[in-house]
Amino acid sequence: MTTLPGAAHTSRKLGLILALLVILPLVFYSAYEFASLSEGEELMREMYRRQLDAILFSLNMHAWDVCSHWATQLDLTLRDDAQGDRAVLEAFLNRTPTLETVILADTALKDIRIFRQEAATGQMLTAEEFLGLVRPAWSRLAALLRFQRVDYRKLEPFVIPDTVGGDGRILIVFARVMRNGSLSFAGLVFRERQFISRIIAPKLLDVSSGEFLLAAFRRGETTPISASGQVPQNADFQRRDLWLLPGHEVGIRLQGTTVDEVVRARFQRNLLLILLLDVILLAGALLIYRSVRAQTEFARAKSAFVSNVSHELRTPLALIRMFAETLEMGRLKDEGKRQEYYTTIVREADRLSHLVNTILNFSRMEAGRRPYHFHPMDLNDALRSVLETYRLHMEQHGITPVVGYFSAPVRISADEDAVTEAIINLLDNGIKYAGPSRYLAARTLIRDGYGVVEIEDHGIGIASEYQKKIFDVFFRVPTGMVHETKGSGLGLSLVDHIMTAHNGRVEVSSKPGAGSTFRLLFPLNYTGEAGTLRKEA
Repeated sequence: MTTLPGAAHTSRKLGLILALLVILPLVFYSAYEFASLSEGEELMREMYRRQLDAILFSLNMHAWDVCSHWATQLDLTLRDDAQGDRAVLEAFLNRTPTLETVILADTALKDIRIFRQEAATGQMLTAEEFLGLVRPAWSRLAALLRFQRVDYRKLEPFVIPDTVGGDGRILIVFARVMRNGSLSFAGLVFRERQFISRIIAPKLLDVSSGEFLLAAFRRGETTPISASGQVPQNADFQRRDLWLLPGHEVGIRLQGTTVDEVVRARFQRNLLLILLLDVILLAGALLIYRSVRAQTEFARAKSAFVSNVSHELRTPLALIRMFAETLEMGRLKDEGKRQEYYTTIVREADRLSHLVNTILNFSRMEAGRRPYHFHPMDLNDALRSVLETYRLHMEQHGITPVVGYFSAPVRISADEDAVTEAIINLLDNGIKYAGPSRYLAARTLIRDGYGVVEIEDHGIGIASEYQKKIFDVFFRVPTGMVHETKGSGLGLSLVDHIMTAHNGRVEVSSKPGAGSTFRLLFPLNYTGEAGTLRKEA
């Protein structure tokens, strides 16, 4: 429902009171607790961060240098043996025991050759598996070629989805320049654990200096793969990613348990309790605010609804009375004029009847007592009947509808009166908000197992933020012509109720200034039974 000016004022006042009583004290208290963080704790955190970043950079550069050295050795080997003789490459692998496999491929990934170390165990990486890894990441391979063209060798890691006893494999791909000056790809495969134990672990011992405990982990695990010392149970590490080992991290902590660690743990626990208290109090304040605001807005919307309905009733009643009195006094001698007055009286009476029926149907729906009697029917016939009944009304508003019917009967099981009411409500909206173009289209079709009635206008349209709310009770768009046009705010809510009762739905597509299209979707295979839509508690 739209927020009325009085409701908006009440909501702001309520929000201000809650802010003064709850939110502001919480903000000040939380700010005080944050500000009371000890300087020693901050210094310790900063030391951890800087030490970790320096050590991580050192470890990553060491791993990068080792892999880059392997790539350089492979490139030199291939330059000496341009054909990539298997014996030469196997000799290279035997000289580099950490490596398991060498892969050579052209830039089109069509000519792929794989060479494996004789002592390697487990399943060999196939060309299909290699393509499955690198082809989806072609943008990364293209970057390797761009870097190599400016004489910079970049290494790109890939995780091979093959683990035996938790010992996964890593593929490092890089671009190389061949003898003829063209580019190609090369790849090196090694076991994660072997790389960590042979390359990373010695570096961990080298940089730990006895003051820090360093360890390599799989991401998300607490048990290290390798460490520079004895790791206490449930030890907390500051962690960062390893560049060439996706899914792996290196962690750092001080040796042993320190006072700073205890202080930090207490601070984190107290902070968690404070935040939990803040969340509970804020949630309670928000719940109270939303509940009171909703009740206030609903009461004001009902008041506005009564005012709108009174106006809607007063206008046709005044016209009926005026024309009836004129006819009663016999002042009209022209038969054509008299017939026009009769037509106006009947039209306004129909308008009154429609408004009263809308209110009664809404009341029944709200109480869950509106009966629906389902029978086989054709949506083509339903739309045709409504358009014929509404023809004069549309002509008086300067609208000649564009009508289209599905080429075959659109058979559904439905309550004919309810379907008619839903179509009338959408047509009525289309007439009200058609805008200067006075364009209105009505059509039937079949889509995805649904029989569809579609009403389209080229009028003012509905902003996206209101397109779900327009089906709420009493809701009227708060700005523009939609708000200025008189109405009860019940029509689309009734349409939504009707479609729910028919196991269907109502859709809207709209853009401000470009018009709206409403669709009623009835399941073609739905067999309804006479019954009542009950409102769920």
